[in-house]
Amino acid sequence: MHLRRGDSDAWRLDTSAGSYFVKGYLPSAGDLGQLARAMAFERSALRAGVPMPRPVTPLRPLLGWLTQIEGRLFRAHHWVPAGPAVDVSAWLAQTMLQVHQLPPLRPGALPSWWRGCVRSAEVWEGWLLAAGRRDRGWAALLEQCLPTILAVTSRISAIRESVPDLVTTHGDFKPHNVIMSPSGPVLVDWDSVRTDSTALEAARTAYIFAAGNPDRVTRILATYTASGGNLTWPGTDLFLSVLRNHLQVLTDQIDVSLGNTAPARWMPAALEDAISNNLRSFPRRTTALNQLATTCATQLANRLL
Repeated sequence: MHLRRGDSDAWRLDTSAGSYFVKGYLPSAGDLGQLARAMAFERSALRAGVPMPRPVTPLRPLLGWLTQIEGRLFRAHHWVPAGPAVDVSAWLAQTMLQVHQLPPLRPGALPSWWRGCVRSAEVWEGWLLAAGRRDRGWAALLEQCLPTILAVTSRISAIRESVPDLVTTHGDFKPHNVIMSPSGPVLVDWDSVRTDSTALEAARTAYIFAAGNPDRVTRILATYTASGGNLTWPGTDLFLSVLRNHLQVLTDQIDVSLGNTAPARWMPAALEDAISNNLRSFPRRTTALNQLATTCATQLANRLL
């Protein structure tokens, strides 16, 4: 049964021996080096008891759990049967911390994917001029938003060369990668393993799962810190990874609108409207996330007293 099409295809395979989740990688998503690094980390998570599906070793492995069929890479996991829906807040915080503790923390520079949205003031001003010349409907909005964009860019630049808690991590803590099994939630899709700051990833993940609800964000982060996580160093930059993502989306969309790059498959058909909406909301989002960082710091400090 075909389940999903995207950067990879996925199927459910039912056999006399059991049911399996099979993933087939497209050439653009089948980077063997990245998959090898991801599988090595996945093995360490399995050994540590992180709740996750059991991989299947193929009869003719190419590398680890990967096999190659007609030039395409495939791998399989045992199928995870559906269980009851539960609040994953506490589980999420504890599982994140468990994953963050697999390798040792170290100081270091944030990875390259953090830097894609960092453009100079000259680049942004050039885009503003180009938008005006091409009569883009969002040009005036960009002019209004530019001081906020440059301020956020400056904050990212200030921390990207060194954070105290760089770590290898799952890299894609998202609701669609948490499956409810009969024994509880399970973390799936380990292909995006990468490095990140533990504090910044924890804050971004809490924000995503809580859909921005301040009380639930704080509850997730309170469990994370109570279990041993450290969120103190970013201060008001605690949710900077969320802002970085918003800025990256905006940067990519403007680059496409001005004809500098081809559109990615995730971009909406009504691109100009999306850019206008993102520019209108970016200052408001920035203020709200700064306030949330202050609120979280205060509430977490009170919980620890």
